[in-house]
Amino acid sequence: MNALPAPRERRRSVLPTLETTGVADTDALGSGGVFLRPGDWLYGCGAVRVSTLLGSCISLVLWSPRRRVGAICHCLLPQRPRAQPGSALDGRYGADAGQWMTQRLAAAGCHWSEMQASLAGGAGTGDTDIGAANIAWAQQWAAERGLAFAQQDVGGRVVRRLTFNLADGALTIAHGGRIGPSRDTR
Repeated sequence: MNALPAPRERRRSVLPTLETTGVADTDALGSGGVFLRPGDWLYGCGAVRVSTLLGSCISLVLWSPRRRVGAICHCLLPQRPRAQPGSALDGRYGADAGQWMTQRLAAAGCHWSEMQASLAGGAGTGDTDIGAANIAWAQQWAAERGLAFAQQDVGGRVVRRLTFNLADGALTIAHGGRIGPSRDTR
């Protein structure tokens, strides 16, 4: 599967500035942006800075340099435990978020061959393997579409702060503190 589904109409695509479930975020310098909470997603273009904090959750970031449009999600789990037929897409689940981003990018006239993909998050949190399951889902999802990750910062036991700039596709990933109990036995 090398191409996004073709848009239904052949007319020129009109790109929205922004479509998101995230919340407005203003940094210390007064610069505006959007903060994605777990289960949020964003699609759009323009001078918007998107940020999120990741532990075991993952963010899949897609950017089209040709169309200057991008999409990002903050997923908690790879798939719904029980999908109900006809239910709305839910950003908490990777499979739903991937479908949502695919729909938006296809409508914008994007093709998988032009997309830059990045992946972050999936930290281990102790007794569960949720982070590893999230990473495996995202890697498989990308491979099925022929996408190689330009950036991949996953696993470990650290909190990550991700910042994605929709104006130019720049992605920054910073590490915070450790997740889980300390191994220090003093």
